[in-house]
Amino acid sequence: MVVAVVVLLVAARHAGDVTSSERALVDLVDTLPRHLSPLFRDFYRVGALWAVGLVVVAAFVAHRWRLARDLVIAGLLARGVGRALGEIVVAHESFARSVRLGASFGGSPTFPTVRVGVTVAVISAAGPYVSRPVRVLGRLLVAAVALASLYLGAAYPNDLLAALVLGWSIAALVHLLFGSPGGRPTTAQVTRSLQQLGIRAHDVRLARRQPTGSTLMRAADDDGPLRVTVSGRDDADAQFLAKLGRFLLYKDPGPPVALSRLQTLKHEAYVMLAARDAGARVPRVVVAGSAGPGAALLVQRPVRGTRLAASDVGAVGDDVLAEIWRQVATLHRARLVHGCLDGEHIILGEDGPWLVGFEAAQESGAEPAVAHDIAQVLVATSSVVGAERAVSAAIDAVGPVQVAHAIPFLQPAALTRGARRSARVPSFGTSDQLRSLRTLAARTAGVDVPEPIQLHRISARGVALTVGTLTAVGVLLADVGDPSLVWNSIRDARWWWLAVAMALSMASNVGFAIGLEGTVPQSLPLWPTTELQVAMSFSNLAVPGIGGIAMQVRFLQRLGIDLSSAVAAGGLLSTVGNLVAALGLFLLALVIQPAHVDLSLLPASGLLELTLAVLALIGVLSGVVLAVPRWRRSVTQPLRRAASTMSSALRSPRHVALLLGGNALATLLSTATLAACIVAFHGQVAFWPLLAANIGVVTIASIVPIPGGGTAVGTVGLAAVLVSLGLAREVAVAAVLANQLVYYYLPAIPGWFATRHLLAHHYL
Repeated sequence: MVVAVVVLLVAARHAGDVTSSERALVDLVDTLPRHLSPLFRDFYRVGALWAVGLVVVAAFVAHRWRLARDLVIAGLLARGVGRALGEIVVAHESFARSVRLGASFGGSPTFPTVRVGVTVAVISAAGPYVSRPVRVLGRLLVAAVALASLYLGAAYPNDLLAALVLGWSIAALVHLLFGSPGGRPTTAQVTRSLQQLGIRAHDVRLARRQPTGSTLMRAADDDGPLRVTVSGRDDADAQFLAKLGRFLLYKDPGPPVALSRLQTLKHEAYVMLAARDAGARVPRVVVAGSAGPGAALLVQRPVRGTRLAASDVGAVGDDVLAEIWRQVATLHRARLVHGCLDGEHIILGEDGPWLVGFEAAQESGAEPAVAHDIAQVLVATSSVVGAERAVSAAIDAVGPVQVAHAIPFLQPAALTRGARRSARVPSFGTSDQLRSLRTLAARTAGVDVPEPIQLHRISARGVALTVGTLTAVGVLLADVGDPSLVWNSIRDARWWWLAVAMALSMASNVGFAIGLEGTVPQSLPLWPTTELQVAMSFSNLAVPGIGGIAMQVRFLQRLGIDLSSAVAAGGLLSTVGNLVAALGLFLLALVIQPAHVDLSLLPASGLLELTLAVLALIGVLSGVVLAVPRWRRSVTQPLRRAASTMSSALRSPRHVALLLGGNALATLLSTATLAACIVAFHGQVAFWPLLAANIGVVTIASIVPIPGGGTAVGTVGLAAVLVSLGLAREVAVAAVLANQLVYYYLPAIPGWFATRHLLAHHYL
């Protein structure tokens, strides 16, 4: 349904806009002989008659009133939604009028082709109930109706696509609301399927405890009770989606996906037969096959006993523990792994432990797969008898080397849901029981406690980086605007001067790194600090306003500086140092080469009022914090540490020189970048007036307390100030746009790689 809604919305936006490819397809169909018109008209009418016939047969012939209800609802919904979609999205009519038109039987819009949509909805809704020949015939009829629509000129390809997707989505909605045989077969269907496989079963019933991914039935025949696993069409879809999700989330996707439901169950039966031949105690397979309305079945003799997860410590003696591990070792010697050996899949029977539930099993002697099995059994047994007895039994059975290989898998991501529940593992993190089990197993095996293997393919850090990347791209596109305008502005540039501007832009990061070194008493490594400044080009786009400061604070924390001091140094003191250095250069520029810099051209209407309002809000919040004793005590100590850090840095002449000198170097290089962009467009402005203009505009733009507002003020304002310095308007606009690209946006690309490198080396 989700996919269908997306496709429908895309098709609706395209409605009425007939492409050359669509028109060519219509023209191709139109070249068919005209004497075929009666045949295609019959096809066009038969679609609706087939849909009505399905309802009549279901209701009055087969007396299946629920099925008839589903088909009627599917047809009516397809008609109503199709007409409403055409009226609201395409014709832009009001909602009330669309409802009236949808309930009427007058003419309908061509988008989507409602007749085809109704036919597809009814045939798709009936699909799980009918035999395969009837399903195939229905699909052929849909294809014929679609072709007839093109031939008769009733629809364009886009209208047909929308109709097909509409019918498909309505059928999916009906199945979700009322269910379908594809989800769970009836007991009568399973009984008939067993008879076709040669098993005369009786007392077929749904099991009380249902597994995930299949339907479990209980039955009996002349030889005793039966355990029947049934895999329907919906089960196969669910297994495929679960497999796909695991592949995306984990580095180990588990057992391979089979091509059919029958192949999946036959593989499970094969592994059980191989394990039984090797001497393992597993249930006896009766038959695995396909019979009945599209269902695959695996029939086995059930095992009587108590699940290990439901047993108490008194029922699990040392001899039982040893036998459990003996069964596991037998399985592994046959180069088989179970894949799900938790307390739910170990049954304690009268004649010893049994291994059941081989749906995740595979043929593999690989060390990680074997170690994963051992880790599962360790958790399952320790949850019942305690960590010491469980580890001791494992060491005695498989040896310290195998246990050591399993320790990295003692983590939530490697455990089944049942194992996590028995080990009381929380939703996030590792439980104390699991942590103590890992420590005890490592000590007993004589190895250091290893770090858990990273099983997740997608980590929280990776998700954050991906979201940040998408946000950065969105901000970039929003700020740049129409790419064609940008290209028209810069296509006549001298590209090698833009390359010089890019080099100067990247070099300014060295100045910012030197300035950051002057904010803290500790010595910072120059190269990682410079790499941090490059990474901030990305974070400032990903999280406008605070992204760069937050990354800088985190970097200082990683180097051993406490949070309050890192915020003070990386946020406040770094910003103040930059402003002081910029102010000093601004005055120096005016002294060296006086020039008229008209900052009144900046589009800063309401900027002063907004800034004062933000400052007033900060003052009010500060007053509230200081007025509440508990809040005041919680912030006083961090503020003292932060003040001490800044005081230590400012009392050192070396750190003051680094702070002011580094930021001054960065400001000079940023102005040189702008100068190179101006030269690239055949313009020229004296450096010192350009320095004063750049500092004035950037400083005012930086205090705009709105994400993206600084970019707007800086871009428009700088272009206006450059015009006041004598540049032609088109040169000023092009140079400022190029400067935005090479100084703010393009560095975000190496900034993304720098962020990943810093994360990999634990600087962030």
